[in-house]
Amino acid sequence: MNLKRLVEEVRQTWIPQPKIPLIEWLPENIKLPSEDSDNAGYYRNDYVPYFWGVMHALDNPVSWMVVMQKAAQIGWTVLLATDICKVAVTEPARILMLFPKDEKGRLFMDEKLVPIIEGSPAVNRVIDVTTSRKGGSRSTRKKFPGGEVRTIGSNSISNVKSTSARRGYVEEPDDTNKDVGDQGDSIRHLRERLKRMRNKKLIIGGTPAVADLSQVEHYTKLGTMRVLPITCHDCGESHVLDWKNVSWLEKEGGTPHPVFGLNQPETAVYSCPECGSAWDDYRRQANILQTCKTALENGDDFAGWVKTQCGEDFKQDEIEPIETFMELSELYVCIPGTGLVDVVRDFLEAEHEAKSGDESARIVFQNNKLGRPYQYAASQMLDHEELEKSADDYPELFCPTGGLLVTVGVDVQHDRLAITIRAFGRNEESWQMYWGEIDGDTADKQDDCWAALDKLVFQSFKHERFGEIRATAVSIDSGDGGTSNAVYHWARTRDKKYRSVQVMAIKGDSNDYGRKEIYTPPRQVEYADSRRRTKADFFEVKLYFVGTHKAKDLIAKRLLGTSAYMHSCKHVRQDYWEQVTAEVKAPSKKHLGKEAWQKRPGKSNEGLDTEVYALHAAHVMGMHKWNERKWSIIESRLGQRTLFSEPESPQTPKQPKPTTKKPRRPAQPAGSLLDS
Repeated sequence: MNLKRLVEEVRQTWIPQPKIPLIEWLPENIKLPSEDSDNAGYYRNDYVPYFWGVMHALDNPVSWMVVMQKAAQIGWTVLLATDICKVAVTEPARILMLFPKDEKGRLFMDEKLVPIIEGSPAVNRVIDVTTSRKGGSRSTRKKFPGGEVRTIGSNSISNVKSTSARRGYVEEPDDTNKDVGDQGDSIRHLRERLKRMRNKKLIIGGTPAVADLSQVEHYTKLGTMRVLPITCHDCGESHVLDWKNVSWLEKEGGTPHPVFGLNQPETAVYSCPECGSAWDDYRRQANILQTCKTALENGDDFAGWVKTQCGEDFKQDEIEPIETFMELSELYVCIPGTGLVDVVRDFLEAEHEAKSGDESARIVFQNNKLGRPYQYAASQMLDHEELEKSADDYPELFCPTGGLLVTVGVDVQHDRLAITIRAFGRNEESWQMYWGEIDGDTADKQDDCWAALDKLVFQSFKHERFGEIRATAVSIDSGDGGTSNAVYHWARTRDKKYRSVQVMAIKGDSNDYGRKEIYTPPRQVEYADSRRRTKADFFEVKLYFVGTHKAKDLIAKRLLGTSAYMHSCKHVRQDYWEQVTAEVKAPSKKHLGKEAWQKRPGKSNEGLDTEVYALHAAHVMGMHKWNERKWSIIESRLGQRTLFSEPESPQTPKQPKPTTKKPRRPAQPAGSLLDS
């Protein structure tokens, strides 16, 4: 008998399983443990009707990505664990789960996945939950015939560059590393692991953080952006559940509560915005369940979830759609024992703390309870379209009348150089002269891109009033270890060759929390002490550290028009305005909750970085300290060159092109314009 049972279990393990929808498979095969839920026992779909449409998307082989922007406590992590179980039993494959840190992955295995596997006989006989090295399983890796499930942390480049997989999950994407090992976003690295797999599926889910910085918000916008309107039992109209429709009573007298005041959270109800019908918790949950059930019975596989738009990058005409779901707040929770009273209490507590100046609880409520990103003051947000509209009409590589000092900022990427050229004048007013990029292998100091950079940077620029003007200072990024050798070589050799131009290798200070000045003098090194020598020292290059936070603060003020005016040229490459507004200042976990400049997901920020470097070069020259006498001296010396010549009329210069020829050395002026 035991042998017959063993043979049957082996047969069930290896024979192809019928393709059963997740919504049908879960109640028959998954048992939730008592330590994980107050509702232990076989999985009940009626407790999570808002997931029925999501289950269809998880099953659907056509949609390769599924994204859920959600509140915190709605059962999402349990759904992921059960989906993994179904894949292991019915469609074995390698599965990768990306967590913010390795420890989060271990906790998921120990507290969610393993207890469900152990309590579900249909799954337990397939997935090995031991940590036996002989069986190949570990605390972060569980084997099963035909595949495995492995958890990885986003904080290690070796983790996210692991082996390929057919199915990937990302838990709490807003907490994952956005620049792991200085090699880019960890989620994009995971996407590369799935790239060449047939029937691939990437599932991303989490609570959003700050608007425009949230990873889950970014990925939600790539797809269908479905919402779940709920039908009112009284009027029959449908709407997406919204916090503004929740109300409660206040006491008419008595002693106020120290946190809630006269508010009575226990009286909370939800009101239909169409007819005013008041829903208690029972009626609210019944309306949600009935809406999803009716939609399913009417042939809607998404059980009431409706598509609101096709998203920013959704251009496949539904050939390979990205299914995304949003606006799933705790108002949708149907699990017994949950209700509006707890949500109202959290709201009142957050508002109480906000009155004392602590905004953090309000942010947590918006993120974790309502499933929405927190929006900071719009007055401090830069609008790239408005900036582009206000750009001035003068030619590229041309210096308007007010420009008296030209500096250059260069950002170095692995495959290109990004360059900004800016002219500064009195009162720190400035004019953009150039923004663009030169392609090339920047790690190779002999690559043509460096000669093309010479031709661009060290040329004479036409000046509207003085005939011509040259750059006085160049700040070039050397922070990437893969390209620093080539950068140091270029900085050292050009600084010696073009003596009227100060060429500086720079690096952002990793300990800059907004206190470091834009320019501080480079440290002096005694070369006899080899223990203190850096790579820059061996190249005989002074390394300048940039106060990037203060620089970006100043640039933001100028772009907003609240500080010295910062002009842009309407003829530069059109991606400039999006790049210069690609970062948002908001609280950062990396900076222990302090406000810091952070890049928006999916945006390029080289335009902003090069502006920082050009500003740094101007500060090295002392531009921010110059008085009228200093500006007059510079203006006088520029004027001497055109004493007997007519003013130049604006003409668009030709764009520099990469060349293999060695650039000519430009004629040098008799002395630097900055010599007083």
